[in-house]
Amino acid sequence: RLVTDKTGRLLDYGRSTYRPPPPLAGHVIARDRTCRFPGCTRAARRCDIDHQHPWDDGGTTAPCNCECLCPRHHHLKHEAGWTVTGDPADDLTWTSPTGHTYRAPPGHYDLPPDPAADDQPDIEGTVADEAPPF
Repeated sequence: RLVTDKTGRLLDYGRSTYRPPPPLAGHVIARDRTCRFPGCTRAARRCDIDHQHPWDDGGTTAPCNCECLCPRHHHLKHEAGWTVTGDPADDLTWTSPTGHTYRAPPGHYDLPPDPAADDQPDIEGTVADEAPPF
């Protein structure tokens, strides 16, 4: 089974490799934007890519099994008893060793307003049919 993105780049490497190749790593970094531990804001490009279901235990190297974790939270997961479940493209649920759960939504992109939308205000000092003065 081979899973590709819309441009035909391979994204799901199954069990053929442990380390995510550049196309998959780029996809996961762009999707996550930051470390996926609740409240952590470290940039994804400065994080490790972690297999949610461990590769050594049958996990795949695929977008649905990989998320960005900063080194601190990566170690917390593997050495301090924290667990994570959920689809990395959506909310993750982290469970502490004491059983408390915490939700970690995915990163989001703030999109600029749609200039074609009727409900957008005109730029101050311009007429709607004129180009902005910059």
